[in-house]
Amino acid sequence: MDPRLQPQTPEVDPMVTTAVMNVRDRFGAEGLRDLMAVAQLELRNVEAAEQRLAALAEPASVAEPVDAADTQAWLAYREVDPDPGDDRR
Repeated sequence: MDPRLQPQTPEVDPMVTTAVMNVRDRFGAEGLRDLMAVAQLELRNVEAAEQRLAALAEPASVAEPVDAADTQAWLAYREVDPDPGDDRR
């Protein structure tokens, strides 16, 4: 086999080999081209999903603490009454 066509993993699962051979035997070269096109699409989808999962695993940036004086100044600037049920002034 051409070294450029060798799988990236040293051991290819027999199920994968069987699936490819079944497509080859049933549909020939056209079926193998279709299989490759579908596999490329699926590969892009899986890699994108893995990147999204990796992004979820990264720690979120820490939000800056809220300064009550800044909040009160913003409310005064906007002429908004603070929450009427809140007695903290």
